Amino acid sequence: MSERPLIGVLHAEAFEHDDCEWAERSAYWQSYKPARARGRPRKFRYREPLILCGHGARVRVDRGTLLVRNGFTYYPQKAEEVRFFPGDANLPDRIVILDGSGGITFDALAWMFEQQITLVQLDWRGRLQVVGGTAAYAAKPELVEAQRAAQRGKRQIEIARWLIQEKIAASIATLQRIIPPSKIKKRSLLALKETVQEVKAVRSTATLSTIFGIEGRAAVHYFRAQQGLPIHWRRTNRKLIPDSWHEIGPRKMGWRKRSQNARHPFNAMLNYGYAILASQVRSQAIAAGLDPSVGIMHGTSQNRVPLVYDIMEPLRPAVDARVLEFVLANTFTPADFTINQHGGCRLNPQLARTLVTTLHSAFNAAPIIPKIIRLLNN
Repeated sequence: MSERPLIGVLHAEAFEHDDCEWAERSAYWQSYKPARARGRPRKFRYREPLILCGHGARVRVDRGTLLVRNGFTYYPQKAEEVRFFPGDANLPDRIVILDGSGGITFDALAWMFEQQITLVQLDWRGRLQVVGGTAAYAAKPELVEAQRAAQRGKRQIEIARWLIQEKIAASIATLQRIIPPSKIKKRSLLALKETVQEVKAVRSTATLSTIFGIEGRAAVHYFRAQQGLPIHWRRTNRKLIPDSWHEIGPRKMGWRKRSQNARHPFNAMLNYGYAILASQVRSQAIAAGLDPSVGIMHGTSQNRVPLVYDIMEPLRPAVDARVLEFVLANTFTPADFTINQHGGCRLNPQLARTLVTTLHSAFNAAPIIPKIIRLLNN
């Protein structure tokens, strides 16, 4: 009997080790309990979301209740099921499906609509694929007309100026709270404070290009202050990771300028955060009677719901802050991420679920939307 080649034994052991480590990290993130923020808890109008991931997730109606089964991400794993009764105080405001497979019945969609539960689906890149349920179109005609009028008048500059001013102010707050002291941080804060004054000085006769130019310069200083922060790893001797993953790098990486694949774990996590933010802002904007397809700064050539991305601008630094805190507070292993053939970085499903659960309360669009409505009606 011929002996198996040594190389085959090594490959078999390597694959077995990878599977075990994947299951270990999946179980770790599934049981992960994020640290609670100090101080009094913030109050939000919306309920907690329910996060699903993995293969074989199911949402259906069973004897008048909504029966939800989470998917499987590793072996062995116990099936997680949760049952909701109509009017239950613990009903989620959203059911978020992260890069999962499975099914949802028409009865479940109708049940969710009646109980004001929004369905959100994200792909592995963190991009929105589906938003449904309570996000039905119900815009107020007078607000929609005000949105269209703002695209043609001075209010466009006034609203854009306020949004970017708020965004830069929030960026300053994020750097001051999260980034350790350094010369780069000091220079970035000074530059950002100067851009705030530049935005304030923009006249109503200016163009959007002027405001976007200021925003672009602010973004350079903002992200530069984050670069170089360490990302902690263990168990990298068996399964390698790119050298660039040992620290936070530029927001956009790689030679493919139009690539939609995040090529760094930090950027991949930010994409999830922005997608969750977009889904929440869209629901709140529609609830307020706004039309998400009529933007102020962003155009329809960039996306189908430009107003959502307008409203998101002042809230993005809050997402950045929560992702930075998450990354700096944890130690990762190569089993937490995979790299596809195009260089895209993909999160372990249970890590993505943990991250989205951590992020859901990082932002609140409630103060932003009324201010935009007031500016529209001026």
